[in-house]
Amino acid sequence: MEMSMEQTNKKFLYRMLYVLAAVVTLFPVSCDYIMIGGIITEWISRMEEIAIGGLRLFPTAEAFVNVGIWDNAMNSNLWFFFPALLYRFSGNLVLAYRIYILALQVVTALCSFLFFRRVLTCKEPGKENEMAICLGVILYMTCPYRIFVCYDWANLSEATAWMLLPLYGWAVVGLLQKKKSWVDILVAASALAGIGYAEVIYFLSLVGITLLIVLFSRKLFPLLPLTVGVVLAFPGLYRLFSYLFFGDFSEGEIMIHTIMQEGYRFGQFFSSYAFRDGHPGFGLGIMICLLAGLWLRFVIGGEKVGTYERFFIGLAILLLMFSLRYFPWDFVQRLGVWTLKLVSVMGTPAVFAGLGYAALCVPAAGAAGRIGRYENRLVAGAVPLIILITSIGLCVYQCNMLTDTRAPLRF
Repeated sequence: MEMSMEQTNKKFLYRMLYVLAAVVTLFPVSCDYIMIGGIITEWISRMEEIAIGGLRLFPTAEAFVNVGIWDNAMNSNLWFFFPALLYRFSGNLVLAYRIYILALQVVTALCSFLFFRRVLTCKEPGKENEMAICLGVILYMTCPYRIFVCYDWANLSEATAWMLLPLYGWAVVGLLQKKKSWVDILVAASALAGIGYAEVIYFLSLVGITLLIVLFSRKLFPLLPLTVGVVLAFPGLYRLFSYLFFGDFSEGEIMIHTIMQEGYRFGQFFSSYAFRDGHPGFGLGIMICLLAGLWLRFVIGGEKVGTYERFFIGLAILLLMFSLRYFPWDFVQRLGVWTLKLVSVMGTPAVFAGLGYAALCVPAAGAAGRIGRYENRLVAGAVPLIILITSIGLCVYQCNMLTDTRAPLRF
């Protein structure tokens, strides 16, 4: 009876923490206005064009010319149809913005829960990873780069891709396990296509990551949803391919330029409360998790790191290398005219840092789960609590700083 009551209390606590992880990311939405900053005016220009001109898959060049922002020139409007229709019928753009962000954060929390529950579940008795799953969701939701994308940079196309990333990961992990499900195939293909319509650079990155998964796992099954996803996403990728290989979209002002100088310096990975040049670090929560994992592995000689965690560690290191200002993107651009254009479309290598931070959430949460099972109960209880407080606290700090310093946007 006591054990059942304890399990019930734990489940209730974890549910409350999941809700908390979503709530703290919604603080900027509590404002009854849209904040000035980032590229939010580009999103507003798209909304007005769709609301007035009808449902068009791609925005016109005028939508970018009006605001002088070309960051998402190759990304489609598909995910913005709903808020645009809401704006058209309500006449309230702030309402459309708040509802879209609310839905985005809630769905992100649900998708991340599904992903971490599948990737971190232990089959061995006595090694339940409920704590690791919960902290994984919190680390992903409060990741400083994701909060930067959602509110500071206000790139809602990329924020939408962050919503779908864990859903795609959930489906691919399911395909790598023994039981193959058509649900996993359909979800993986749909999520990948959805990312393609939201953010083409993330789509291409995931195609490369999926091929790495096939190479290292020696399982060809993930290639099926990858192929279907590419076919489904082709209308959303049409503008990019036309620009790269046929010289279309010549009216655009996507300047051909080098991106190396926009990359991270090594020390910027470890920034927490303040960062410059749009380069947030991976945050105190992930940092404490990784340090705790290293301590357990090399000092205490604890449990071995799981297969999925090892893969995501290697993937994160690779992606973070791509994001450095020292990575030779200039040489990549010299491979051909299409690579010159493609690298310029990326805009900044920081996009790979964001993907790297997302990948780090898996080994970080796994390390938190292992230290939660450590024989010293004081350490086992204190470290996860510190991780929780620092992750939530840093997110609240970021959101409050934005709401305190950003004025309302007048339009």
